[in-house]
Amino acid sequence: HQTFTEGVENMMVIAYILGFGLIVFGSLLILYTQATVAAMNGFYRKYPLRVLSVLQALIGILFLISASAVTYPWIFRVVGLLAIGEAILAYTNPKAIYSQMADWYFTKVTDQAQRMFGIIAIIFGTAILSWII
Repeated sequence: HQTFTEGVENMMVIAYILGFGLIVFGSLLILYTQATVAAMNGFYRKYPLRVLSVLQALIGILFLISASAVTYPWIFRVVGLLAIGEAILAYTNPKAIYSQMADWYFTKVTDQAQRMFGIIAIIFGTAILSWII
């Protein structure tokens, strides 16, 4: 049997992992922009969208699970639902819209925009760490 406090501690660990993961990802995107984008593109090319959508859905579920361990749970719930929605879009890929968006992201987005996404990821990751109860 798990007590309530043990359950909240587990949710806090998930929130810490999400926060630090975003900070690491954002840092890689800023410092090693082309290598990080090339690695993401290789990952996208290697695995089918249906497999990658499971990873996106898992991240969404982790956000939903850890929502009760942070100061602003509604933000975690919104991000979790958006991630699950994106996973559904990636899984179904109607009219290849997700594939087209991913191809645009990997070929047309400039390094400066990639670095801006990295800065946003670091800010959000830091916010997550500061919101943990």
